[in-house]
Formats: sequence, structure tokens, C-alpha cells
Amino acid sequence: MAAKKKGKLGGAKGRQSRPDVNPLYSANQIWSAGLGAMSRAQSGGTKFFEELVREGAKLQGSALDTAQKVVMQAFQGAQKSVNRRVGDVKGQATETWDNLEKIFQTRVQRALHQIGMPTAEEISALTRKVNELGHSVDKLAASKRAPARKAAGRRAPARKRSKPRAASTKAGT
Repeated sequence: MAAKKKGKLGGAKGRQSRPDVNPLYSANQIWSAGLGAMSRAQSGGTKFFEELVREGAKLQGSALDTAQKVVMQAFQGAQKSVNRRVGDVKGQATETWDNLEKIFQTRVQRALHQIGMPTAEEISALTRKVNELGHSVDKLAASKRAPARKAAGRRAPARKRSKPRAASTKAGT
């Protein structure tokens, strides 16, 4: 059979090695240790209490800072989300408005064309043609004036008119 190994606290040998250990003596030592701890707590209790208050205040301040940071991050995230959604809705509204405007313009243009109103392109083309015709008329007028001046310079000098016969008519009356 194998022999069992026994530790320091286990087995009969551990109990027999300390014959001086008495349960009353141990209880007395425990009681004395408790009284000593209480004495120390009473003498340094206020100091220890103040240290605990300071530690608690530090923890509370850091907890508040952490909570504020978390709240700010959540708020900023929500704000970004709202801004993004507002931008999307704004874009959709602008697109819808543009589509309605195009539909309205198309229908108005069609109605005007049905009653005989010219389109903007037709008016622009007509304006160009009128300007071209105006320039052509100005050129023609300028070319006709120039030869007339030359012809006027070539004419023979004007004859002197004789004096009016009015004097001889008076004599006969």
C-alpha cells in the first residue's frame, strides 16, 4: 500500500507538535488584536475618515467627468445622426421641388405654345434675324448715301436765277 503524505496542518503529527497551543490562549490573542485595532481606529479614525472622504470625492469627480464625456459623446452622435437625416430630407425635398418646377414649366410652355406664343428659342432666333436685318439696312443706307454725295459734287454749278419779273408786272397795272 502506498503511504499517504500529510501536510503541515493535517494529520496527528501536526497536533502533537504544538502542545502549547491552547484554545483559550488563542481566543485571548484574537480578542487583544481586536482591541488593538479598535484603539488604532479611534486614535487615527478622523484622519482615516478624512482620507476616505478625499478618495471618495476623487472617485465621484472622475465618475462625473466620465459620465459627462459619455453623455457628450452620445449627444454628439445623436446630433450627427439628426444632421445627416435632415440633410437627406432636405436633399429629397429639393429634388422633389425641382421636379415639380420642371413639370410646371413644361406644362406652361406647352399651353403657351398651343395658344401661339413663341418659345424663348424662337424669340432669340427672331431677335438675331432682326439685328442682322438692321445691320444690313444700315449698310445699304450707308452705301446709297456715299454715291449721292459724290454725284452732288459732280453736278454743274447751279444757274443764277434771273430777278423776278414782279417789277414788270407792276408796271402794267
